[in-house]
Amino acid sequence: MKRFCLKFNVLIVILLSFISFMPAGTAYCAKSTTPEALRPEPTIDPDYSKSENWLSLPASTDKDVDVFWIYPTVYTGKNPIAAIDEPQMVAGAKLTIITQAAAFANSANIFAPFYRQANISVLALDDLHKDQFLSVGKYDVRAAFNHYLRELNNGRPFIIASHSQGSVIALTLIKELMEQPELRDKMIASYTIGWSVTQADLDNYTFLKICETPDQTGCIVTYNTVAEGHQKDVPTILPGSISVNPLSWTTNSEKVPASQNMGAVFFNNKGEVTAEIPKYCSAQNTDGGIVIETKSPELMKRLPFGEGVYHVYDYSLFFENLKANAAERIKSYQNTHE
Repeated sequence: MKRFCLKFNVLIVILLSFISFMPAGTAYCAKSTTPEALRPEPTIDPDYSKSENWLSLPASTDKDVDVFWIYPTVYTGKNPIAAIDEPQMVAGAKLTIITQAAAFANSANIFAPFYRQANISVLALDDLHKDQFLSVGKYDVRAAFNHYLRELNNGRPFIIASHSQGSVIALTLIKELMEQPELRDKMIASYTIGWSVTQADLDNYTFLKICETPDQTGCIVTYNTVAEGHQKDVPTILPGSISVNPLSWTTNSEKVPASQNMGAVFFNNKGEVTAEIPKYCSAQNTDGGIVIETKSPELMKRLPFGEGVYHVYDYSLFFENLKANAAERIKSYQNTHE
């Protein structure tokens, strides 16, 4: 019996982890067995008609727009796949509502399902069996989104927002569902941050559009933040990656100065705000990544992948700009759909 051991490092962890919840240096191992045995253990599919299967389910929808939030990997337990109510995963998912999805809270009702999330150890498996585990989360989110559309949406336009592994799932969801013109027309935008949308994606799914202006709707915002020269250190920056600058909301290579940064917001592991800093950093779209410069890099302390890889801070660095941009796209959508 072979034993595969996958170490917590840049090459593999960033692909499927929200690293602010994971200590650096942790090693994850998984045993491989016969192909017949390498399948997720049968579990009951989540029933999304039950409120306990939702991370965020508004008691009232007092806003005219929804956000469907897909959280990144927060599960670090011993099982290959977390149960829908696994306490450690639940706690980590709740934290993302405070530190990331909160960027949309002023503008929209936030809906977010729990889903059966694969432990990072499954990455030690071959592609075929790895996908069997990862597909469980995709299945759950798809089911939750369909339930949301049928029973909870009530005709409101929506934003899909996500980070890291959540953005992998979000992009899959958009590719599967947004080919339908009537559904695509209801999507104000998708913020698939911490993952790549590539030119190949646009070529293969011609209905996908990258946001080119601050008020464009029906399009995708995608970016990964780095220091200059570290683009190749970030596996989420895939070949052919297209990035949207979160200070200008364009895809051009012009450097946008820190004066245009409305405010970075930093959080601790309890979800408490530790710093709010206007004009914290600049942003420039270079070689598939968003390169930032700041006079206070010491505030970014969680860098388990080394200097210059800012995956943890993709939302924090441009938090106030994200809030303002969501409001701007919503207003633009409403003006064109009166």
